Amino acid sequence: MLVVENPLARAVISLQGAQVMAFKPSHRPEMLWVSPKALLESGKAIRGGIPLCLPWFGPGPDGKSAHGFARTREWTLAEARAMPDGSTYLALELRGDAAVSELWPHAFTFRLEVLVDNELKLGLTMENHSQQEAPLAFAFHTYFAVANVAEIRVGGLEGSTFIDKIEHSARKTHHGEVTINAVTDRVYLNVPAQQQLEMTTGRVRIESDAKCAVVWNAWTNDKNIADLGEGNHVGYLCVERGDMADHAVTLAPGKTYRTWMILADH
Repeated sequence: MLVVENPLARAVISLQGAQVMAFKPSHRPEMLWVSPKALLESGKAIRGGIPLCLPWFGPGPDGKSAHGFARTREWTLAEARAMPDGSTYLALELRGDAAVSELWPHAFTFRLEVLVDNELKLGLTMENHSQQEAPLAFAFHTYFAVANVAEIRVGGLEGSTFIDKIEHSARKTHHGEVTINAVTDRVYLNVPAQQQLEMTTGRVRIESDAKCAVVWNAWTNDKNIADLGEGNHVGYLCVERGDMADHAVTLAPGKTYRTWMILADH
Protein backbone atom coordinates (compact mmCIF):
# COMPACT_ATOMS: atom_id res chain seq x y z
CA MET A 1 0.00 0.00 0.00
CA LEU A 2 1.06 3.58 -0.71
CA VAL A 3 0.07 6.04 2.00
CA VAL A 4 -0.18 9.71 1.02
CA GLU A 5 -0.53 12.35 3.71
CA ASN A 6 -0.43 16.07 3.01
CA PRO A 7 -2.09 19.17 4.51
CA LEU A 8 -5.14 18.70 2.28
CA ALA A 9 -6.00 15.01 2.54
CA ARG A 10 -4.92 11.45 3.25
CA ALA A 11 -5.13 8.60 0.76
CA VAL A 12 -4.14 4.93 0.62
CA ILE A 13 -3.50 3.21 -2.71
CA SER A 14 -2.85 -0.48 -3.32
CA LEU A 15 -0.15 -1.27 -5.87
CA GLN A 16 -2.21 -4.31 -6.74
CA GLY A 17 -4.79 -2.93 -9.12
CA ALA A 18 -3.73 0.73 -8.64
CA GLN A 19 -6.75 0.71 -6.35
CA VAL A 20 -7.48 3.74 -4.18
CA MET A 21 -8.45 2.20 -0.83
CA ALA A 22 -9.07 5.32 1.24
CA PHE A 23 -9.52 9.05 0.71
CA LYS A 24 -10.12 11.47 3.56
CA PRO A 25 -10.01 15.23 2.98
CA SER A 26 -8.75 17.16 6.02
CA HIS A 27 -11.48 17.71 8.63
CA ARG A 28 -13.91 15.50 6.69
CA PRO A 29 -15.01 11.89 7.15
CA GLU A 30 -13.53 9.02 5.15
CA MET A 31 -15.16 8.95 1.72
CA LEU A 32 -14.50 5.34 0.67
CA TRP A 33 -15.59 1.98 2.08
CA VAL A 34 -13.69 -1.29 2.28
CA SER A 35 -15.51 -4.49 3.24
CA PRO A 36 -14.55 -5.84 6.68
CA LYS A 37 -14.28 -9.22 4.92
CA ALA A 38 -12.12 -7.96 2.04
CA LEU A 39 -9.37 -10.33 0.92
CA LEU A 40 -5.92 -8.74 0.93
CA GLU A 41 -4.22 -11.53 -0.98
CA SER A 42 -2.03 -11.41 -4.07
CA GLY A 43 -4.08 -12.00 -7.19
CA LYS A 44 -7.45 -11.67 -5.40
CA ALA A 45 -9.80 -8.76 -6.12
CA ILE A 46 -10.17 -6.35 -3.18
CA ARG A 47 -13.77 -5.58 -2.17
CA GLY A 48 -13.86 -1.82 -1.61
CA GLY A 49 -12.24 1.50 -2.45
CA ILE A 50 -12.10 2.20 -6.19
CA PRO A 51 -11.33 -0.97 -8.17
CA LEU A 52 -10.46 -0.37 -11.83
CA CYS A 53 -12.69 -2.63 -13.93
CA LEU A 54 -10.46 -2.99 -16.97
CA PRO A 55 -10.21 -3.92 -19.84
CA TRP A 56 -13.75 -5.25 -19.57
CA PHE A 57 -16.71 -4.65 -17.27
CA GLY A 58 -18.82 -7.53 -15.99
CA PRO A 59 -18.24 -11.07 -17.31
CA GLY A 60 -15.28 -11.51 -19.62
CA PRO A 61 -15.32 -13.07 -23.09
CA ASP A 62 -15.37 -16.49 -21.38
CA GLY A 63 -18.60 -15.60 -19.56
CA LYS A 64 -16.68 -15.49 -16.26
CA SER A 65 -13.50 -13.58 -15.28
CA ALA A 66 -15.47 -10.60 -13.98
CA HIS A 67 -14.22 -7.03 -14.46
CA GLY A 68 -10.91 -7.73 -16.19
CA PHE A 69 -7.38 -8.46 -15.01
CA ALA A 70 -6.10 -4.97 -14.17
CA ARG A 71 -7.47 -5.00 -10.61
CA THR A 72 -5.54 -8.15 -9.66
CA ARG A 73 -2.20 -7.27 -11.28
CA GLU A 74 0.71 -5.50 -9.61
CA TRP A 75 1.12 -1.97 -10.99
CA THR A 76 4.34 0.09 -10.89
CA LEU A 77 4.69 3.49 -9.26
CA ALA A 78 5.99 5.56 -12.19
CA GLU A 79 5.95 9.04 -10.62
CA ALA A 80 5.37 10.65 -7.22
CA ARG A 81 5.82 14.29 -6.37
CA ALA A 82 4.67 16.95 -3.97
CA MET A 83 2.96 19.83 -5.75
CA PRO A 84 3.48 23.53 -4.90
CA ASP A 85 -0.13 23.89 -3.67
CA GLY A 86 0.30 21.12 -1.08
CA SER A 87 -1.35 18.35 -3.11
CA THR A 88 0.40 15.10 -4.08
CA TYR A 89 0.65 13.66 -7.60
CA LEU A 90 1.13 9.96 -8.32
CA ALA A 91 1.20 7.97 -11.54
CA LEU A 92 0.94 4.19 -11.65
CA GLU A 93 1.40 2.01 -14.71
CA LEU A 94 0.61 -1.50 -15.86
CA ARG A 95 2.25 -2.72 -19.06
CA GLY A 96 1.88 -6.02 -20.80
CA ASP A 97 1.79 -7.96 -24.02
CA ALA A 98 -0.57 -10.44 -25.59
CA ALA A 99 0.59 -13.12 -23.16
CA VAL A 100 -0.94 -11.31 -20.16
CA SER A 101 -4.46 -12.47 -20.95
CA GLU A 102 -5.76 -15.07 -23.37
CA LEU A 103 -9.08 -13.26 -23.17
CA TRP A 104 -7.57 -9.90 -24.19
CA PRO A 105 -4.46 -10.62 -26.30
CA HIS A 106 -3.11 -7.12 -26.89
CA ALA A 107 0.07 -5.26 -25.99
CA PHE A 108 -0.89 -2.29 -23.82
CA THR A 109 -0.02 0.41 -21.31
CA PHE A 110 -2.56 1.38 -18.65
CA ARG A 111 -1.70 4.52 -16.65
CA LEU A 112 -3.59 5.92 -13.65
CA GLU A 113 -2.80 9.46 -12.51
CA VAL A 114 -3.91 10.37 -9.00
CA LEU A 115 -4.01 13.85 -7.48
CA VAL A 116 -4.57 13.82 -3.72
CA ASP A 117 -5.97 17.29 -3.08
CA ASN A 118 -8.97 18.47 -1.09
CA GLU A 119 -10.66 16.58 -3.96
CA LEU A 120 -9.58 13.21 -5.34
CA LYS A 121 -8.76 13.48 -9.04
CA LEU A 122 -8.19 10.36 -11.15
CA GLY A 123 -7.14 10.22 -14.78
CA LEU A 124 -6.87 6.95 -16.71
CA THR A 125 -5.23 6.37 -20.09
CA MET A 126 -5.11 3.12 -22.03
CA GLU A 127 -2.82 2.70 -25.04
CA ASN A 128 -3.20 -0.12 -27.55
CA HIS A 129 0.29 -1.10 -28.76
CA SER A 130 -0.90 -4.09 -30.77
CA GLN A 131 -1.66 -4.32 -34.48
CA GLN A 132 -5.29 -5.31 -33.86
CA GLU A 133 -8.33 -3.45 -32.62
CA ALA A 134 -8.86 -3.96 -28.89
CA PRO A 135 -12.37 -4.14 -27.38
CA LEU A 136 -12.46 -2.06 -24.21
CA ALA A 137 -14.87 -1.34 -21.39
CA PHE A 138 -14.07 0.34 -18.10
CA ALA A 139 -15.42 1.54 -14.74
CA PHE A 140 -14.17 3.40 -11.69
CA HIS A 141 -16.03 0.96 -9.38
CA THR A 142 -16.32 3.35 -6.42
CA TYR A 143 -17.57 2.11 -3.02
CA PHE A 144 -18.77 5.11 -1.01
CA ALA A 145 -18.92 4.86 2.78
CA VAL A 146 -22.42 5.66 4.09
CA ALA A 147 -24.09 5.41 7.49
CA ASN A 148 -27.18 3.67 6.10
CA VAL A 149 -27.62 2.99 2.40
CA ALA A 150 -31.42 3.12 2.73
CA GLU A 151 -31.17 6.81 3.65
CA ILE A 152 -29.00 7.86 0.69
CA ARG A 153 -30.31 9.79 -2.30
CA VAL A 154 -28.42 9.98 -5.60
CA GLY A 155 -29.09 12.97 -7.82
CA GLY A 156 -28.00 13.64 -11.37
CA LEU A 157 -29.54 10.59 -13.05
CA GLU A 158 -33.07 11.92 -13.50
CA GLY A 159 -34.49 11.14 -16.93
CA SER A 160 -31.68 8.73 -17.84
CA THR A 161 -32.25 5.38 -19.50
CA PHE A 162 -30.85 2.50 -17.48
CA ILE A 163 -30.27 -1.21 -17.94
CA ASP A 164 -31.81 -3.04 -14.98
CA LYS A 165 -29.59 -6.09 -14.51
CA ILE A 166 -31.90 -7.41 -11.77
CA GLU A 167 -34.78 -7.61 -14.27
CA HIS A 168 -33.12 -9.41 -17.21
CA SER A 169 -31.42 -6.23 -18.50
CA ALA A 170 -34.74 -4.50 -19.16
CA ARG A 171 -34.33 -0.89 -20.27
CA LYS A 172 -36.18 1.70 -18.24
CA THR A 173 -36.29 5.46 -17.72
CA HIS A 174 -35.44 6.74 -14.27
CA HIS A 175 -37.55 9.44 -12.63
CA GLY A 176 -36.45 11.46 -9.61
CA GLU A 177 -33.56 10.71 -7.30
CA VAL A 178 -32.20 7.19 -6.89
CA THR A 179 -32.87 5.48 -3.56
CA ILE A 180 -31.99 1.96 -2.43
CA ASN A 181 -34.53 -0.41 -0.86
CA ALA A 182 -33.70 -3.75 -2.56
CA VAL A 183 -30.92 -5.43 -4.53
CA THR A 184 -29.90 -2.82 -7.09
CA ASP A 185 -27.68 -3.24 -10.15
CA ARG A 186 -28.20 -0.66 -12.89
CA VAL A 187 -26.16 0.75 -15.76
CA TYR A 188 -27.26 4.29 -16.61
CA LEU A 189 -26.52 5.47 -20.16
CA ASN A 190 -25.63 8.94 -21.50
CA VAL A 191 -25.54 10.45 -18.04
CA PRO A 192 -24.74 14.05 -17.09
CA ALA A 193 -21.18 14.85 -16.02
CA GLN A 194 -22.14 15.23 -12.34
CA GLN A 195 -23.99 13.14 -9.77
CA GLN A 196 -24.48 13.84 -6.06
CA LEU A 197 -24.78 11.59 -3.04
CA GLU A 198 -27.05 13.26 -0.51
CA MET A 199 -26.35 12.03 3.03
CA THR A 200 -27.27 13.16 6.52
CA THR A 201 -23.61 14.15 6.96
CA GLY A 202 -23.44 16.18 3.77
CA ARG A 203 -23.02 15.81 0.02
CA VAL A 204 -20.46 14.07 -2.18
CA ARG A 205 -20.01 15.22 -5.77
CA ILE A 206 -18.99 12.79 -8.51
CA GLU A 207 -17.85 14.23 -11.83
CA SER A 208 -16.51 12.46 -14.92
CA ASP A 209 -16.40 12.64 -18.70
CA ALA A 210 -17.38 8.95 -18.93
CA LYS A 211 -20.76 8.31 -20.51
CA CYS A 212 -22.20 5.76 -18.06
CA ALA A 213 -22.94 5.44 -14.36
CA VAL A 214 -23.51 2.26 -12.40
CA VAL A 215 -25.49 2.09 -9.15
CA TRP A 216 -25.00 -1.14 -7.21
CA ASN A 217 -25.82 -2.47 -3.76
CA ALA A 218 -26.15 -6.16 -2.88
CA TRP A 219 -28.83 -5.49 -0.20
CA THR A 220 -29.58 -8.74 1.65
CA ASN A 221 -27.81 -10.76 -1.02
CA ASP A 222 -24.65 -9.67 0.81
CA LYS A 223 -24.87 -12.94 2.79
CA ASN A 224 -24.14 -14.83 -0.43
CA ILE A 225 -20.97 -12.86 -1.22
CA ALA A 226 -18.12 -14.17 0.91
CA ASP A 227 -15.96 -11.03 0.90
CA LEU A 228 -18.97 -8.80 1.61
CA GLY A 229 -20.80 -10.59 4.42
CA GLU A 230 -24.28 -10.51 5.89
CA GLY A 231 -25.46 -7.10 7.05
CA ASN A 232 -22.57 -5.18 5.51
CA HIS A 233 -24.61 -3.84 2.59
CA VAL A 234 -25.83 -1.11 4.95
CA GLY A 235 -22.47 0.67 4.97
CA TYR A 236 -21.76 1.26 1.30
CA LEU A 237 -23.19 2.36 -2.01
CA CYS A 238 -21.42 1.89 -5.32
CA VAL A 239 -21.91 4.80 -7.70
CA GLU A 240 -19.50 4.20 -10.55
CA ARG A 241 -18.52 6.08 -13.68
CA GLY A 242 -17.23 4.42 -16.83
CA ASP A 243 -17.82 3.39 -20.42
CA MET A 244 -19.50 0.04 -20.87
CA ALA A 245 -22.60 -1.58 -22.43
CA ASP A 246 -23.68 0.73 -25.31
CA HIS A 247 -20.60 2.87 -24.72
CA ALA A 248 -17.89 0.21 -24.71
CA VAL A 249 -14.99 1.27 -26.92
CA THR A 250 -13.10 -0.32 -29.80
CA LEU A 251 -9.55 0.97 -29.49
CA ALA A 252 -7.72 1.07 -32.81
CA PRO A 253 -4.05 0.04 -33.09
CA GLY A 254 -1.77 2.74 -31.70
CA LYS A 255 -4.65 4.74 -30.23
CA THR A 256 -5.29 5.91 -26.66
CA TYR A 257 -8.48 5.99 -24.57
CA ARG A 258 -8.71 8.60 -21.80
CA THR A 259 -11.18 9.24 -19.03
CA TRP A 260 -11.21 11.01 -15.66
CA MET A 261 -13.19 11.33 -12.44
CA ILE A 262 -13.27 13.79 -9.54
CA LEU A 263 -14.70 13.04 -6.08
CA ALA A 264 -15.37 15.99 -3.81
CA ASP A 265 -16.82 15.99 -0.29
CA HIS A 266 -18.69 19.27 -0.63
